[in-house]
Amino acid sequence: MGFFRFVFGAIAAAALWLVPASASLAQDAAPAVVTEVQASEIPDVIPTSAFASRSSFNSARLSPDGSRFAFTVLRDDQMYLSVFDSSTRELVGGIALGEPDDFKWFRWAGNERLLLSMLGRDSRYDLRFSRLVSFNLEARRLRPLVLNRMSFDGDNIIHTNHDAGFVLVAIAEGWGRPPDVWRFDLTSEEHDDEIRGVKVESRQNSVGSWLADETGVVRIGLGVRGYSRRLGMRYRSNAGDNWETVARVRLDDTDARDLWDFMGLRAGSDVGYSIAVPPGGERRALMEFDFSTGEPGRIVFQSADEDVSSVVFGPDRTPIAVGYAGENYRREWLDPQIRRWREQLGAALPGSDVTILDIDDSNTRMLVLQSGPADPGALYVFTPGERDLALFAEYRPGLQPEMLATPRAMRYEARDGTSIHGYLTLPRGRDAANLPLIVHPHGGPYGVRDWDDYNDMVQLLANRGYAVIQPNYRGSGGFGESFELLGHGQVGRVMQDDLDDVVAHLVAQGTVDPDRVCMIGSSYGGFAAVWGAIRNPEIYRCAVSFAGVMHFERQLAHDSDYLFGRNRGRHWDRIDGDQTNFDLDDVSPAVQVRRLTRPVLLVHGEKDNRVPFDQFELMVGRADNAGIELETLALEDSGHGFYNPEDEQAYYDAIVDFLARHNPAD
Repeated sequence: MGFFRFVFGAIAAAALWLVPASASLAQDAAPAVVTEVQASEIPDVIPTSAFASRSSFNSARLSPDGSRFAFTVLRDDQMYLSVFDSSTRELVGGIALGEPDDFKWFRWAGNERLLLSMLGRDSRYDLRFSRLVSFNLEARRLRPLVLNRMSFDGDNIIHTNHDAGFVLVAIAEGWGRPPDVWRFDLTSEEHDDEIRGVKVESRQNSVGSWLADETGVVRIGLGVRGYSRRLGMRYRSNAGDNWETVARVRLDDTDARDLWDFMGLRAGSDVGYSIAVPPGGERRALMEFDFSTGEPGRIVFQSADEDVSSVVFGPDRTPIAVGYAGENYRREWLDPQIRRWREQLGAALPGSDVTILDIDDSNTRMLVLQSGPADPGALYVFTPGERDLALFAEYRPGLQPEMLATPRAMRYEARDGTSIHGYLTLPRGRDAANLPLIVHPHGGPYGVRDWDDYNDMVQLLANRGYAVIQPNYRGSGGFGESFELLGHGQVGRVMQDDLDDVVAHLVAQGTVDPDRVCMIGSSYGGFAAVWGAIRNPEIYRCAVSFAGVMHFERQLAHDSDYLFGRNRGRHWDRIDGDQTNFDLDDVSPAVQVRRLTRPVLLVHGEKDNRVPFDQFELMVGRADNAGIELETLALEDSGHGFYNPEDEQAYYDAIVDFLARHNPAD
């Protein structure tokens, strides 16, 4: 991953087709000539295949020396890891990883090795577990990192040493036990088919997670002690020091607990960093944190209007960039040299946003993404010393940016006076009056948000003549802690009001025809779509759900198995809230299905491990029992996302056909 510690926020490498090319980063670099479609012209219908033509380059990352870069590729229902030479952009190696749901992530562990996090299933408990596997690129050899007895969470890397070829992993020996810290020597040939670990830090009853500095010294332990309901911090300044408890905080003290999102711990210093809301503040900021006292320190960087959502660290673990989460995602480079490079890249690639995705350890090579709201984007390899900017691949070569529509940020007032942010995309060539509308809520729902980046679904619908609104309803991230907290315990209620209220706002403006409104969403957005059709049939003519939650009590029970660590309890608290008079069955579509009077298209992947396929089956079964007909599409080879372009195109085709019958644009 180079020297970056990335929290990507909205920036992620998306689907690409390989279209090699090269360009020079020179003062006279000429921008591409684009012929604009006039506003009065309605673009030709773009085939659905153009929006589904993905070979899925995901999370592209440079090797530490920048000589290679790797990414995952989805092809024929299988995930592959592909490695390319950065200079020639030629394929130099790779490996088949199996089905997409069996793979979590990868990272470089030296210039010749990668670590893969893979998922398996324990048939005794019907639970998923994670394991680390080392892949030697030169030998083309896979070797698992193993213990005699491992818990379900086996991929928690707390330190990687590229030069010495070892990693430190926090692993519990058995379900429900605190984790020890194990060292795995990736260069060892002691065992031919596996890599055995050596314990370097023994478990402590009060420690559930460990943190190390950049030299690999384990120096922080966090966890809950017994039944105290307090989160405690164990700390030491050096490897030879004794462990001491330096701070405790109540688990229900959200403000204090959220300060404990630690990063940037440096050898020889007791000061690291945290992204949190400062005491008495409202917006998340990058702050110093004194681990020896357990107290927050000075604010390193904050914005008056936007949350800090990410930080980039240099090799000495000092911040070199911060990211914002406001109406759009922006990264400000604090390092002056990288900032100059970013400015030069922006001049060489005009027309869309330019983002530096990754940099190697010595700042000799970068991966660069150019994309925009109406620009699917392209991936470049940049070598500053040679001033060479090479186009590696375009994201959607079958789409012409001049045929696409540009979303614009907007705000509206919900019925209780809360200001809600969203993005409105209007179809090209049509008057902004009396348009058919698609409400397109994001998933999550908490801490997640929509951005003004390129979106296949939005562009498909706009091309077919629909206005599309993406509301960042309460509970969404990026707009301050108070706004996110407004959504806790409001699933299907006030959060749903926010979706209804944007329809009323656009109708009052004359932009939207009130008789031609549908909702389409995925995951939580899929729930919101079906629930909207049940709850407010006077607003929505129809609804489409992909991988939507249909029964919340069953989903939360599944999440208890699926989620690891303290996120398990936090997720439940956010959904259920602290109200004793609220029953989730009252907002679960599978329970309330007899109230449904509008057409619904229900789509689900049979291999979905996030929202299991039995949510789909339950909804279909209860609708049948109630004598209610649903339109359905079950995708045998997909999960919580699409595993092949055929399934994605089938979904788009089903939506286009469904809307033509139940909410035609013309």
